[in-house]
Amino acid sequence: MIFVKRVRRHSRALDEFSSTFAIFFALTSLGKPRTGITRKLSPAWSFPMANLPLMKAPVQSLSPTHLKVNPMTRSLLSTFVAILLSLTGQAYAQTTTLKIQDYPGLGNFLVRVANANGICAKHNLKCELRTIPQAPLGVQTMLAGDIDVAYGPPEVMIQAINKGAEFKVLGNGAYEPIFFLMAAAGLDTPNAAKGYPAVIQDFKGKKIGVTARGAAAEFQLISLLQGAGMKADDVTIVAVGAPNTAFPAIANKQIDGLMLFSPMDGFCEVTKVCRVVVDPRKGEGPEDIVKTAGAVSLMMVKADFAQKNAAALDAFGKAMHEAQVIVQNPDNFAAMLKLAQETFKINVPNGDQILEVALRNSMPALRYEVKPEALQHAAEYMQRTGQIDKLVDTSNLIFAR
Repeated sequence: MIFVKRVRRHSRALDEFSSTFAIFFALTSLGKPRTGITRKLSPAWSFPMANLPLMKAPVQSLSPTHLKVNPMTRSLLSTFVAILLSLTGQAYAQTTTLKIQDYPGLGNFLVRVANANGICAKHNLKCELRTIPQAPLGVQTMLAGDIDVAYGPPEVMIQAINKGAEFKVLGNGAYEPIFFLMAAAGLDTPNAAKGYPAVIQDFKGKKIGVTARGAAAEFQLISLLQGAGMKADDVTIVAVGAPNTAFPAIANKQIDGLMLFSPMDGFCEVTKVCRVVVDPRKGEGPEDIVKTAGAVSLMMVKADFAQKNAAALDAFGKAMHEAQVIVQNPDNFAAMLKLAQETFKINVPNGDQILEVALRNSMPALRYEVKPEALQHAAEYMQRTGQIDKLVDTSNLIFAR
């Protein structure tokens, strides 16, 4: 008997809801649309009024005070309205595509993590990575409009600003210095035990590889040389590209040393064809390089692009911070290694081990926030060492909405 009463009660509630549902659509379709109900429903959410359940009695007034509904009906209606507004909002949310520079190796790893975990999509973004193995080429490609976000050290950006380019810095892909100096296995380094700056003397007259001429690797190599009382002409600087092409160069003794980034440290440790002799990530090297920590590997856009796409870039920043939280959790290392293996293959013996070593060394630095004073320091040391002819004020470079 109790069951029958409940069925009747639910039946009356649903019947009353049907009538109220019709009134709701009548209210939202009469006259000029009200604020907050301005979007036209997509075809999938269009309901012909003729197909709605008929009301049992004429409606004397459409005023909300005449809508006599019981609490259950009111709850059903409120839930329906909430779901409807949510779904239509999602349907009309626009997705912005950001074309972002990546590198061979671990590359722009925070963006890879954001993509793999659906974080970019969650923020209505399509984070499209484009592999460009050199920072100067990335900046040139961005200035030409073929990518939206370049990714590279501050030295490259500041050089371009010094020549008239206008940029905004979104954040870091890596917070700590990323370049380190390696010696080939066959190079005699009697000063290695003394550390920096003494070990630099062992490279006098030798060939040292960098990613590209005019790239940040060369700028920082010159800083290492100057800090040890040497100059660029005391060595021969050779462009060898990213780790996938730099490794054969040092393994085949085409160069004596190498100024590069991960996963070269993994190559050195596992294959023994080279060894790291100066590592700014550990505080080794001249103060000019060590003090750039906090503005080391920057994601940057053109200033006019930032102005026109402020909302999307703000969403991108939130996505990167969420990716950072995932990366910095030690419990996620296995998942991060799997992602690294899926997005970059090292096709040499023990390639997976090489990548694991490199990832462990790199993960602490994978942080997005920028340290303003570190960015200004980069400009100051570049001007002091003659790499730019005038001091660049970086105080207004960091994107803020």
